[in-house]
Amino acid sequence: MPVRLSGMSFERDGERFIWSSVEDVSERKHTEVALLESQKMLQLVLDSIPVRVFWKDTESRYLGCNKLFAADAGLQSPEQIVGKTDHELGWKEQAEIYRDDDRKVIQSGKPKLNYEEPQTSPDGGRLWLKTSKIPLTDLSQTVVGVMGTYEDITQRKKQEERILHQAHFDKLTGIPNRFLALDRLAQLIKEARRTGHKVAVLFLDLDDFKKVNDSLGHEVGDRLLVGAAKRLGGVLRDSDTIGRFGGDEFIVLAGGLEDAADARPLAESLLEQFRRTFRVDGRELILTASIGIAVYPEDGDKPAALLRNADTAMYHSKGEGRNNYYYFTEAMNRGVSRRLALEEQMHGALARGEFRLCYQPVVKIRNRTIAGAEALLRWNNPALGEVPPVEFIPIAEQTGLIVSIGQYVLTEALARTVQWQQRRIDGFTISVNLSPHQFRDPNLLTFIERGLKQAGVSGKSLQLEITEGALMSGHPQVFAALEKLHQLGVRVAMDDFGTGYSSLSYLRKFPFDILTIDRSFVGDISMDMANRELVNAAIAMGNGLGLEVVAEGVETEEQLEHLTRKGCDLAQGYLFGEPVSDVEFSNRLADQFARQGSPYETAS
Repeated sequence: MPVRLSGMSFERDGERFIWSSVEDVSERKHTEVALLESQKMLQLVLDSIPVRVFWKDTESRYLGCNKLFAADAGLQSPEQIVGKTDHELGWKEQAEIYRDDDRKVIQSGKPKLNYEEPQTSPDGGRLWLKTSKIPLTDLSQTVVGVMGTYEDITQRKKQEERILHQAHFDKLTGIPNRFLALDRLAQLIKEARRTGHKVAVLFLDLDDFKKVNDSLGHEVGDRLLVGAAKRLGGVLRDSDTIGRFGGDEFIVLAGGLEDAADARPLAESLLEQFRRTFRVDGRELILTASIGIAVYPEDGDKPAALLRNADTAMYHSKGEGRNNYYYFTEAMNRGVSRRLALEEQMHGALARGEFRLCYQPVVKIRNRTIAGAEALLRWNNPALGEVPPVEFIPIAEQTGLIVSIGQYVLTEALARTVQWQQRRIDGFTISVNLSPHQFRDPNLLTFIERGLKQAGVSGKSLQLEITEGALMSGHPQVFAALEKLHQLGVRVAMDDFGTGYSSLSYLRKFPFDILTIDRSFVGDISMDMANRELVNAAIAMGNGLGLEVVAEGVETEEQLEHLTRKGCDLAQGYLFGEPVSDVEFSNRLADQFARQGSPYETAS
């Protein structure tokens, strides 16, 4: 049995006495042992918790911690932390912040829970902690310190940062994406409302970039996009933003402008970045860009409106020759509205029977007899009225509808050709324009071959007119397609000769049968010496290469006489008749045969 002895000695009447007492301390010893065991058990519990635990006094000196906390502090055991401060443990940058947090919790007696904070570890690493602190009280509920926990959430924060970066920045170029750029635009507009300044939105699109991907591959295209983004970003102010909207489209935001004209130098600097060639895999490549500019508040007071109007101005820039910039105007807006209406009505127009063909005669110059016709597409829409081809053909190209529309043209033209050939018009040829988009259609040759068989006409009855735009890729399949057309007997014409920079090389490289001289040169041969000489040279060259030569846009006898003298084979234009319906064209053929004394069955 544990006891505690105590005693004292004293003298009385010359005698020494000893007084002693014996106390049974069994219960207290049991309590002390139990307390010690409890403390050990508590430490074991704290050490097993997967978060860091600590407690401090009112002066922010540590009273204890668990093993995880001790390890973060670089200590061998929790006991070593007693009496130390955050500054002494190496957390010098955060020591004062932690002390302030401790003081607020102690003074308020209220907890501060689940707040996130960065920390620099003693070895210089960057950490993120999720911390909670509560007041530490004694048995009388007096606050004697602070107790806290924290969790290392560094990996979670890094993952969140990666996800956030992916959500806001373009993966390829590393610059802000559409989402972040629009958010920054909203902030610039908010600031401009407060200050009275202007904000410029510059929408930039790389010209003909699809050709780079098609001819050199997407890997080269991606490297060019990275290089373009780097160059564009290099000329911006710190307050400006560049973003990638996808594909080859970029947006530049400039705030704090005094006047709309202040965006001009920026636009010119952006275009200047494309004056130098780009070097990729030993190649020197040239890019140009078209820019549209919209300005807050004149062109819109919301991000969507400004972006839409800048995009409209950019397309106007492309239409005006590219490699330039234009400010948005209401006239452009009307043009876009018209375009949207055309796109909307064009979908379904074929099924509704709104397209029709007209035919313009092609005549032999030597005897002025009709040798064939060019099939020309017309569109009459109930809502829009008669829409000119120069307006709807480009839209059909860009939307891809030209493929189905082109199939309609071929089918309808071949059907009429059969009727005219059955009426004893030997050698009659129907001419059909083929757009670059149609020429790239992998099903084109199959459709033409099937169409000839279904119509019951030979390939030589069909003449396809293609422009150099259909040939610019230079791919082997282009040559293969032309060879296949020749195998079918189809005649191929180089259309609008003289309007492209490389027509001569195409005539030499590809197997053409016919050369058509563009109407813009024929119309001026009576007055413009340069055009006259170009027409003369084209006829001589065509004859020298064994090609038939067709002059388009012939309107006067004087023009026809000149073409006759120079040896041109065929002519087409208002001098011989404007485009008419198939019935009217049949009647013209009947008139011609009547004059020649030949039998001809008129159209019913």
